[in-house]
Amino acid sequence: MLRTNLMVGCLFLLGLLVQGRLVAQTYTCVTDSVGPAHTLYDYVVRLVTGSDSETVATRNQYKLPSTTPSKVSIVTTASVCRQAGAAYHSYVDSVGAPEISRKLVVIKVATSRYVVLDPDHRRGEYELHVVFDSKWNPLIGFAS
Repeated sequence: MLRTNLMVGCLFLLGLLVQGRLVAQTYTCVTDSVGPAHTLYDYVVRLVTGSDSETVATRNQYKLPSTTPSKVSIVTTASVCRQAGAAYHSYVDSVGAPEISRKLVVIKVATSRYVVLDPDHRRGEYELHVVFDSKWNPLIGFAS
């Protein structure tokens, strides 16, 4: 009897694993020096360093601080990538949607902001970017 219950339990867990319910989702950061990480990095640097009225208005709309290029960086730290992935998922996916593994671009701006993008997640033809504060509260999302 105990052997039968153990076997049934193992088969149930195997079934969940095959369906993807027990497989942990991973969030990793894109580290390329070209491609989406470099493109977003350059855009954010232009936003936070620009002084023309259009750039300042966009920076303010995106709730980004004015700063120097040295305060903008591409993040590759695994713990930050996991936090960014969980926050991004909560923002872009509907409540209750299962988490999916993502390769993210995470740009840190000064000490208070992160701009996050999953280059593979689109709404139509547009990529979805989200600006978070340092506690991973979403401030604004924008598409480009």
